[in-house]
Amino acid sequence: MTLISNLVTETRVEPFPRLSRFLRAGALSTPDRLMISTAGGAHTVVVENKPNLTRLGLPELAPAEIVPVLSSAIEFVSAQSRDVGMIKVENVPASDFPLGEPEGNCLTVDPRAFWQWPAPWIAKPAYPNPQIHAFSNGQFHPKRPHKLKGIVYERYIPWLDQVLSFRVADPQVDIEHFHRWMNDEQVNVIWEDGGDREKHVAILEERLRDPHMLALIGCFNDVPFGYFEVYWAKENRLGPYYDAQDYDRGWHVAIGEPAYRGKQWITAWLPSLMHFIFLDDPRTQRIVGEPRASHEQQIRNLDRSGFAKVKHFDFPHKRAMLVMLTRERFFGDSLWVPAP
Repeated sequence: MTLISNLVTETRVEPFPRLSRFLRAGALSTPDRLMISTAGGAHTVVVENKPNLTRLGLPELAPAEIVPVLSSAIEFVSAQSRDVGMIKVENVPASDFPLGEPEGNCLTVDPRAFWQWPAPWIAKPAYPNPQIHAFSNGQFHPKRPHKLKGIVYERYIPWLDQVLSFRVADPQVDIEHFHRWMNDEQVNVIWEDGGDREKHVAILEERLRDPHMLALIGCFNDVPFGYFEVYWAKENRLGPYYDAQDYDRGWHVAIGEPAYRGKQWITAWLPSLMHFIFLDDPRTQRIVGEPRASHEQQIRNLDRSGFAKVKHFDFPHKRAMLVMLTRERFFGDSLWVPAP
């Protein structure tokens, strides 16, 4: 396993309970330490990699620095390889860090649990939204939470040295990108939503009103590259075609910028979007998709990303393949790390 493991990073106070926007700067080459910079100064975390165990040694830290530094170090060492096993952190003082098995001044953390803790990446998880059922689109389903605003997920991608973010689409801010993307030849072949600016404003406004749909803009280093829809599957058009559970979610994607259509980009945004969906509500156990059955490249990408091919079925407008990714598969196999 090779880790880029000397890192200068910045942690800043945010106006919501996400811990930090860390892992900002380029990586250096020393294999046995991380350099993490917070408001309290620069901190050196010693790293020792062994089979099935990674040891981290924390420096002396002020109480306010413990959780950000500890979280930054654990994310970094577990973000680049599926082979990382348990992480044993030494010299850990008492703190509000909610994970791990304590033993004296040591803490053993399972990456599979750490990556299900939303605080480092997600602004405001939908849970605990109370479970109150409603009836719509012919389905009895949980009432969905109020729509989010602004950035909903942010993650540093070490193999790109860029920050990926998803933010809620805003018709006033994003219409020029969305209008151009929907008229892109490759996008229109799949989406069939080409048209004038007024049509695209109406689409975005309708998505924002729809309680089962979350419309997102994806950005690398704050540069918009694509449009995403995350939907609750039970009341979606897909719901009647399989045994949909209350908290199943699905997604659509349009990569509008041609420069961001390569493998290096999909290995960043695809697992990160799945990560966001699972973090947004811990009751979501399955993510589904319905790519066109003839779209062989997309189905291969989904297969490499952990999606099972469930069945072919016929929508009114296309023959589709139902694919499904389970929470157990995603976190159990560390699928936030792309396949080698």
